[in-house]
Formats: sequence, C-alpha cells, structure tokens
Amino acid sequence: MKELKILLVLGKKGALEKKISISTSNLGKELNLPQQTVSRIMIKLLKGGLITRVKGIKGYLVSITPKGKSLLHDLDIALDDVFKPKATEIRGIVIEGLKDGRYYLGLNEYKQKIKKRLGFVPYPGTLNVKLNPESIEEKERLQRKLGIEIEGFKKDDRIFGPIKCFECRINRLKGSVIIPKRSHYGSDILEIISPFELRKKLNLKNGDEVVINVE
Repeated sequence: MKELKILLVLGKKGALEKKISISTSNLGKELNLPQQTVSRIMIKLLKGGLITRVKGIKGYLVSITPKGKSLLHDLDIALDDVFKPKATEIRGIVIEGLKDGRYYLGLNEYKQKIKKRLGFVPYPGTLNVKLNPESIEEKERLQRKLGIEIEGFKKDDRIFGPIKCFECRINRLKGSVIIPKRSHYGSDILEIISPFELRKKLNLKNGDEVVINVE
C-alpha cells in the first residue's frame, strides 16, 4: 500500500511525463513517513521496474516507467469499476470467423469448465464481431478487468490457454464475451459464445450490426 501511495504522489507531481526532482525526505514529510522508510520503498519500486531514478543536483531525478504507468492505469480502471459501476456497450458488425472456435468449444474440457463458471454449455462456435473504432477501446478496457476466468489445461501434450469471460447480452440474448489469452484475432475483433447458435437465433448475416451489452 505504501508503495502505491508513493507511486501515486510521483504521478501527481508529473513523473508520468518527465523526470522530476524530489528527495526522500520531502516525500516522507508529505506522506508522514520516516525518510528511511521512503528510501527503502523507492529502492523496491526501482527494483520492480516501476520507476527510474538518477542522482541530480538536488536529490534524485525520478520518472515512472511504462510498467508503473500501466499499473496506475489498471488501478484507475479498477477503482472506476468499483465506485462507478456501469454496463459496457460495444457495437460492431458480424463477420466470418476462422472457424477455430468450433474446435476449441467442442473440447469437453472447455465445455465443462464453461458450464461450471457461466452456467451453460456453449454452442460449438463463436460469433465474431468487427468492432466500430470507438468500441475497440471498450474491448481493451475489458481486457484489463478481472472477468470470469476459465482455466487452461493440457491435453495430448498440447497446452490450451485460459479464457477471460464477461457475461453479456447481444441484441438482448444471453451470451458471454470471451477473450482468450492467446488469440489469432486482433484488438478489433470480439468473440461471443452462447448456449445458442447466435447467427440462427438472431437471424444474423455478415455485415449486420449488433449491440453487445457487457454486464
């Protein structure tokens, strides 16, 4: 917790964009912590790759690394979800997939794990949606959330990776957005599973626009 507090203070002082001059004694006074404690935490942040630090004329020149920035960004999203819970609306058009979803969702191991975590046996195949430009950011936001984890497994000397799931409704029909840890698709493609064959159930064809409400 103290590490995070110091990282937040550094970010507020501009260390996300540039190197800032700051001393451990001044940080200690600001956070009401002993200078030795702040110094120890700074070393920990440095070793963890969250900050860079070089000796300056007055104290140290400190900046937050991309890894540290990513940590703060994830925290911001998590806090926003806690204090401002909201459904995520994603829009796009139906496209033809690579057909690999049929194979993976046909595996008994995935079917049983999905049934246990999501409460339904998935139709063996995914509905693939090419996202509108403004919805790509929403998918990236989902990727940073915890979601419902479907554990990976090993079968016939092959590793099948974990899947992150988010319950949703597509055109008001129950389903789940899935985000495999390893995917052949880019950030502009969203995969959806359901107990139903969504194309037939919703009478969809390639190019049709759909609205996905992630709960």
